Parts: sequence; C-alpha cells; structure tokens
Amino acid sequence: MSVVQELAVPVAAPTQAAPGGLQIHDVEFAYGRHQVLRGVNLAVADGTLCALLGPNGSGKSTLTKILAGVLRTKKGSVRLGDVDLLAMRPRERAKVVAYVPQSSEVPFELTVREAVTLGRTPHMGLRPTAEDVAVVEDAIQRLGLDGLAERRLSDLSGGQAQRVLIARALAQRPRVLLLDEPTSALDLRYQVETLQIVRQVAREEGVAALIAIHDLNHAATFCQQVVLLDGGRIVADGAAPEAYDADLLGQVYGLPVEVRHEGGQTQVRPVLDEGALA
Repeated sequence: MSVVQELAVPVAAPTQAAPGGLQIHDVEFAYGRHQVLRGVNLAVADGTLCALLGPNGSGKSTLTKILAGVLRTKKGSVRLGDVDLLAMRPRERAKVVAYVPQSSEVPFELTVREAVTLGRTPHMGLRPTAEDVAVVEDAIQRLGLDGLAERRLSDLSGGQAQRVLIARALAQRPRVLLLDEPTSALDLRYQVETLQIVRQVAREEGVAALIAIHDLNHAATFCQQVVLLDGGRIVADGAAPEAYDADLLGQVYGLPVEVRHEGGQTQVRPVLDEGALA
C-alpha cells in the first residue's frame, strides 16, 4: 500500500499488468513551465478496462494524448509488451493504438459507414478487402449504428456522432484503446451501452483500454481498474472497492463524500449540507 506525500492518505497498491500489457514508467509532461504530469507509473493488463479519474486539470487528457502520440514527452517510457510505443512511426502506432478524443474533425460530408471505414486506413492497401468490410460492419453493429450507416455525419446528433467515432476506433482492431470522455455527449442509455461495449471488446479481444471519465460510479461499475490523478500524480490505483477512499476522494475533489459498498456495487455520494437542500 503506497502513501502519497501531499495528501498523506493510504491508497491501493498499483495494479500489475500481465506480460504484454501496457506499461507506463515515470512519464512527465509540461506545457512550458506548467507541469502537468509528474512521474506517472501505471500498468494496465491486456483485457482490462481502466478508468482515468480526477478533477479538471489533473492530467487525464494529457496522459491519453501522450499514449496516442498526439503529445510527446521528454521523460518516461511507454511499452506494449516489448514494443516501445513512443518510438513507433504514426502509421505503425495507428495499427495498435486507437484514440477517441473529446472532439474530432471528421469530414461531415462522409456517411457513417465511410467514417467508420477510416479506422481501417492503417491496415488497408488501395482498396478495402473483404476482411476490412467485415470489421467495419461489425463495429457499426456493435455501436447500434445499423440504421444510420448511410446517413451523413452532418445529419447526426452529437451523441450519435460520438458513437461513430468509437466505432471508427473499434474498426482499427487496436491492442490499446484510448477514450477521452467518450460518454460526455451521450444520454444515460447510450452511456451505459457504450461502456458495456468497450468493456466487452477489451475482455474478448485482449485490449488494454483506458477511458478518461468523470463519473466515479460508472467507473466503479464498468472498469476493473480505476486510477485517480491529482496534480499530475497517481494517488490511487486498483479495483474500485479498494481504491475509493472517502477521505482521499474528498481531498482530491474538494467535496466531502461517502463511499458505500452494497450488493457487490461501489457507489460514491456527495455529503451535502441538509440546509442547502431545503
């Protein structure tokens, strides 16, 4: 059990990934003089859905961008098994790492099927093969986009467009899947369905999946591993029942909370002043 000096609160020991999983060692990053990540060490096993949690500015999105190759770090290493992800060329990285950002510039004149097919670009030659077509159709069906496949992205709602981006990422058939707040534009039904799909894909295809997310309860329900960041450092790492500490969460988020374990579920609830609710 590790102790974070700044918070002086005991947290769960880091989860150890099986050989071949994602290994992040001593990663740091700064925007100019503003230090965003401070010696991040993290292991995510193949087949695991890992939640990246923390308040705004804690480093969640920055870490996902480094793993995706969008940002470059001058210190630290990221390995997938024996492969150095940070040293890979963009096209080769795109064969093993898929990234769904908070917003993405996709040509709105494309149909849903065409947009999802873009996920096969790192693997394709001049023309899509029968395998490429099958992979694209599978991704479309998994995200419930069958009825929208011929519609243009400009005709879709924000939530529908987000599901297209996730389908495009699944079409890459990655070994590492990175999602930066993918459910923020979705209603409750599609939030749940999307998280179920990502968890299933990670488990069935042996993918190390990391999702930056704000909802602590969704993370506890769907993610086998939760990682809490604060000020660019990991302050908790493990399964939710062990990693969720009420005192720690209260300090990180600046809000008193209670953590309950009921019926095999872990839930976090804010502790509110009853007078403020009157």
